[in-house]
Amino acid sequence: MQYAKRSNAFVAGEDVWTVTPDALVRTAPGGETSRLVWSDVTAVRVAYAPTRMKFGRYLISLGARSGERWTIDNQHFAGIGNFEDRSDRFTPFVLACIERIAALAPRATARIGSSAAAYWSQLILVTAVFILLVTVILLMPGSLSWLILVKLGLIVAMLPVLFRWIGRARPRRVSLEPEAFRAALP
Repeated sequence: MQYAKRSNAFVAGEDVWTVTPDALVRTAPGGETSRLVWSDVTAVRVAYAPTRMKFGRYLISLGARSGERWTIDNQHFAGIGNFEDRSDRFTPFVLACIERIAALAPRATARIGSSAAAYWSQLILVTAVFILLVTVILLMPGSLSWLILVKLGLIVAMLPVLFRWIGRARPRRVSLEPEAFRAALP
């Protein structure tokens, strides 16, 4: 099983990750290779992690006993501000990685979602900003004009996006058993 993608404009070709029986092998565009041995994996995390330019970004992060961390996402650089979604190839790659980790590093911790620190800090910040925004709009001098109602309507219209992120990014532990892991994916 292989997965390939170009990370950014400064890389001439695609990185290729190959799932082998004993390791994950990364081949850089220049031909140099590096290996992450499955039995050295101590943690695996799959997350929905969108950015401003990568709206449908999902990633897999693998932590090794040595402290090394490999993070791979599903977005291929196609041009400035243009990213191609390679989920159709990324998902089978992630599931192949999970199978190898389950077989060779069964004590590794498996998580889905953001890291707990990032999730809770972002959720607290978004909640505080939301409360502040509503308070400022409602306490502005003057009557409840149509403009204030439009602003409140826009805030309410964005709530489904917030709730979607809250559900998909919520950190949780899961079983490394491939079928249970697949069922828990966001």
